[in-house]
Amino acid sequence: MKADVGRILRALTALLLTGGIAQAMPGMDMTGGVGTEPPATSHPMGGGLASAGSNFEITYSADGKTALFTSTRPGSIESGTPYNFDIWLAHKVNDVWQPPVPLGPGIDPTVGPNLNTPAWELEASFSDDGQLIYFTRYEAGNLSTGDLYVAQQVDGVWQPARNWNDVPELPHLNTATGEEHCPVIASDSLIYFNYQQPGVTQDSDVWKVEKKNGVWQPPQSLGPRLNSPYRDHLHWTGLSRDGQSLIVTSNRPDLASRGGHDEWIAYRNAKGDWQEPLNLGDTINTAGEDMCWTFTPDGQQFTGGWGPQGNFDFTPRWVSKNDIPLLKNFEPIGPPPNLLAAHPVK
Repeated sequence: MKADVGRILRALTALLLTGGIAQAMPGMDMTGGVGTEPPATSHPMGGGLASAGSNFEITYSADGKTALFTSTRPGSIESGTPYNFDIWLAHKVNDVWQPPVPLGPGIDPTVGPNLNTPAWELEASFSDDGQLIYFTRYEAGNLSTGDLYVAQQVDGVWQPARNWNDVPELPHLNTATGEEHCPVIASDSLIYFNYQQPGVTQDSDVWKVEKKNGVWQPPQSLGPRLNSPYRDHLHWTGLSRDGQSLIVTSNRPDLASRGGHDEWIAYRNAKGDWQEPLNLGDTINTAGEDMCWTFTPDGQQFTGGWGPQGNFDFTPRWVSKNDIPLLKNFEPIGPPPNLLAAHPVK
């Protein structure tokens, strides 16, 4: 199975970079073209968050008035591939999202950090105090190559981004041969993250890393019940406050799948072991791509990207948490903690 997945990913990479399949990206099995209707209970986010192209992976400041998201809209840096994924920042004024700005070259460092490059920058989140931005950088055209990065604000000025492996306070998760992306930072001593490593994981799997006696320990898989042979990954606020349930984005094609990528929820049993995820159902999932959904800071809205299957032109949408039966009692954690709060850049 792993050899087959690797062969498929290499073929998709070659086709993408040559323009042979405009809508394919390595690391994700995106085929078909079905699922042309968004979730029936969902609503467009509108305002400055909407545009032609791809807009998804929305996260928020603790007060909910600033959003970070991934976009390919005009103003993104050319990557040499059909998709120019960059990180953008938008503010909400009078309950309407204003036109965003790219976090790229020329930005005023008192407004935001210069994160965007000809590589792909995705999956950004503010820390709870707004002083950090965590994000992932990929080789353009290859979602099997992500590394975790962090940018820090010091005395009101954003500093250059740093690879996690260069920051002593953070666990050294990045590798030269795989993908590490979009962690859920449960606390200053527990991080769940997405990991893809040839010969170690099946595709993208969910792992954890813990700090004990002041030392980050080797990462551990959450196990074969939660992780499938397909792409399983997390996004920022998808952990419950009690640590007993976890939201997973997966394209596993089991009997409960609605098609493409769906949102799922996994629970821990009495022994603390993670169980096989349950599909969140038709109020959020479609035959299209339901990707990378996160919660607003008040925990009442579930927001993310939707697009037809086989198409990465996602539109940003929201669903009331109470419209999703399996989420009615789910209390999500908020924005991730600032793991560098006591260690500003000098």
